[in-house]
Amino acid sequence: MWTRVPTIVDGNTISGDWTICFGDRPVGRISYSPEAPGQGAWTWALTEGAELSGRVWTEEAAMASLREAAMGSSPEAA
Repeated sequence: MWTRVPTIVDGNTISGDWTICFGDRPVGRISYSPEAPGQGAWTWALTEGAELSGRVWTEEAAMASLREAAMGSSPEAA
């Protein structure tokens, strides 16, 4: 089961940033971080494999991209 929990660093919740877990294992993060006009406002990245990351327009697209990347790198996440 996929879950989204607020990302906490040094005891502080990071605004606009969520850790995505499959079961009880963190697999990546999504965050809302608008950079500039014409760029997607949501970023996603796998916890393992910094080369697997991207920027998309919506939270739903960030979750879908993260799930797809995780399933490709880990058979049990399917």
